[in-house]
Amino acid sequence: MVFWNDSNAREFGFTLRRLREEHELSQETLAYRSGVTKNQIQLLESGRASGRKGEARASNPRMTTLSGIAQALGMSVSALLAEAGL
Repeated sequence: MVFWNDSNAREFGFTLRRLREEHELSQETLAYRSGVTKNQIQLLESGRASGRKGEARASNPRMTTLSGIAQALGMSVSALLAEAGL
């Protein structure tokens, strides 16, 4: 079980961006293939839960979101989390 905190959210965001770029995908394309919005991808990559300025809460993606992203990247959720060291 992964306990999501600010550090994990930042590390996941960094990893998500790296993987997206390695697959030569735009945020919009990854979002479309994942079944989420481009805004969700942007927030996850930045480690934030909301686009509001000064928002302190870390992102905390749902399993369906993680599953869609992992599938779009051609990997399992566990492999995606392992890439981020989670």
